[in-house]
Amino acid sequence: MRATISDVARRANVSTATVSYVLNGSQRVSEETRARVLQAAKELGYQPNALARGLVKNQTRNIGLVIPRTAEYVFSDPYFAELLKGICTVIAREDYFLVLSLLTGVEDFGRVMTGLINQRRVDGVIMVCTARDSEEVARLQTANIPFTLIGTCYLPEVTSIDVDNEHGAYLAARHLLDLGHRRIAYIAGDMRYENAVQRYKGFQRALTEAGCQVADVYPGDFTQAAGVAGARHVLQNNPEVTAIACASDLMAHGAMSAARDLGYSIPHDLSIVGFDDIPLSQESEPKLTTVRQPIARLGFLATERIIAMIEDREDPAEGDKQVLQTELVVRCSTARPRELKTGRDNW
Repeated sequence: MRATISDVARRANVSTATVSYVLNGSQRVSEETRARVLQAAKELGYQPNALARGLVKNQTRNIGLVIPRTAEYVFSDPYFAELLKGICTVIAREDYFLVLSLLTGVEDFGRVMTGLINQRRVDGVIMVCTARDSEEVARLQTANIPFTLIGTCYLPEVTSIDVDNEHGAYLAARHLLDLGHRRIAYIAGDMRYENAVQRYKGFQRALTEAGCQVADVYPGDFTQAAGVAGARHVLQNNPEVTAIACASDLMAHGAMSAARDLGYSIPHDLSIVGFDDIPLSQESEPKLTTVRQPIARLGFLATERIIAMIEDREDPAEGDKQVLQTELVVRCSTARPRELKTGRDNW
């Protein structure tokens, strides 16, 4: 039979109100009493009822995760699976529930946000992949609901967490340059999003420092299909290109597939580098050189932050922005240009 709060109170020789204070983190009890109650709860295997706690605190114990993408897009991109690992680790630990909001179309974003805000279905919101011109951030601010963004946001009063996208892309481009590549193309992410803009800036900065011009830029959207289309465009229009940098691993895998279909050997004829380090990149043939970002860590820290805001555990500075570092992971999809290996006459 499941232990109740009354059972814990009897075992610890305190009132049920005292047990409630301890379990809810109140400072109204002594450390000695707190320790006695927690020990009693442990001995009895007591598990607090999340719904009851939520009713007492006037909380739903729901956290909204809003991704302004379709389900088809989200569940075909391993990035989001890694992100959810980190989010769900904290959700389970803190005894909350996750409300995942996806779209049937971009036009539904406003409807999703209206439902979450007006009906108070959640205690806080984590928003992912917010477009640069999104109006929904302002709506959350007006609604006075705790929220945090996963992704760069330059609105000074908004709390966000992201990786150093510009530096990561700079490292990728620098790696290609150090190998001897000078005819380098780029398959960009969706430039409506700040991470895509910052990655292109980092790539461009590295080439500028080396006195090189970008051989070609293809406007992608982070998907594998965009990588296929981008590589075909680049290689058919600029056959002198010896390397392609991609704004995501999925696009890099698409680019490798297209290059092979066109008769290129990777990395013998063409080097390709990605960004993300999704699990697929360690298993592909060849294994992908990429920029690793701590995807699960982003979700983990964002969820810890939103719960701390909900429960008033901390008072973060207005507009607190946390930036995690990226690192270059060199594998088998990059090598010196072929002409530097064998001589231009043999190419």
